[in-house]
Amino acid sequence: MRPAILTAFLLGLLGLFGLQGCGWRAGVVAPEGFDTVGVEVVTRTRDVLERGLEPRLTDELSQAVSDLVGMRLVRPGAADLVVRGEITEYRRRGGVRSGNNVLLESAVRITVRAELLDRKAGVVVRPASSYVWSGYAVDDPVGEQIARDRALQYIAETLILELFQTTGSKDENPASTGE
Repeated sequence: MRPAILTAFLLGLLGLFGLQGCGWRAGVVAPEGFDTVGVEVVTRTRDVLERGLEPRLTDELSQAVSDLVGMRLVRPGAADLVVRGEITEYRRRGGVRSGNNVLLESAVRITVRAELLDRKAGVVVRPASSYVWSGYAVDDPVGEQIARDRALQYIAETLILELFQTTGSKDENPASTGE
């Protein structure tokens, strides 16, 4: 019985060491030639009247960069790459109604456009945009706020994944070659 236990232990150890060297990583690989990334304060277009979305989305973008991108997050003025975002739409919609025509559920739609900027070259490496409808029950006094926060988190993660998707090395980037 002891040789079986020893064999199982050694195989388990071998498996652990094998997993360490497999090169598997979670998140987005940082583009070659760039070490730092910053997130500018998000703005909104003039026709977006909902206030307070900008700081929340800026926080969500910073969190998404920290969670998903293998680069050091620094202030935008010192970063190699900068994430710049603008909220272009905030819309409410009527939703599900009861048989008595009482509104039971509603939703908000948020649309954001963003770009990844090579700060030193002053050119856009990659543009991106994202939108989402997020529903809520109207009888919940904080339902719209929760739906809005859920939408901003989803949009931030989606934008960061899109902006950093296969950005390539600095030498392969249109931003660095001036193309």
